[in-house]
Amino acid sequence: MTSKKSQKLNSITFTYGNIKDLAAEYEIINIRGSVILHQDIHVKKISSHGHSTFQSNVTAEVLKNAGSCVIKKNCNAKEIVNSGNLKMKNGEATSITGSGKLTVNQSLHTEKLDCLGIIHATEIHARHFQLQLSGESRIERLITDEATIEREKKTLSLWKKKLLCKYILGRNLHLSCTNAETVEGNIVEIGKNCNIKTLYYKEKYTISRDAKVQQIIRSEQ
Repeated sequence: MTSKKSQKLNSITFTYGNIKDLAAEYEIINIRGSVILHQDIHVKKISSHGHSTFQSNVTAEVLKNAGSCVIKKNCNAKEIVNSGNLKMKNGEATSITGSGKLTVNQSLHTEKLDCLGIIHATEIHARHFQLQLSGESRIERLITDEATIEREKKTLSLWKKKLLCKYILGRNLHLSCTNAETVEGNIVEIGKNCNIKTLYYKEKYTISRDAKVQQIIRSEQ
């Protein structure tokens, strides 16, 4: 393990090792190799470019991951920027952006999620949800105010660019490349390459000619 300390930034950089006694004085953690941190982490910023594993809870103002980052317990951050592979048990964040793969074993709560990539999650609550699919994503339950789901078009991929869901609930939904058992919303746009079993709507809906919806039910206002 090597470390660099700056009085101004109060930061430390780890290149390898099992870390069990991180001092409370550090406000910035930089990871540049294979590192395991065992204790609860409370810092302003985490920057991970290697292979990091957090065995306990993580609290940070900013979490930036460009490598492989695993949080075994809960993650609480104002801003998460992920361009690598980020896994967590539970998450709570104000903003989540990036172009990598995000895995949430249980639930994620966020004000805004705007990602290009792949998401695997049991449950996501997001006020604003925007996902450009670069591969096959799976979300069992998506609860949102506004959602836009579409296929990323700039790059070719061997992976199927599709979102598989059991349940989607939102006020204003714009869906494409989505397979779902149930979609429920006030205003719903079912775009290309969707396959929906049951659509519940309150105000209005549109369905693309390149989409399939088995049954449509008008909900009470």
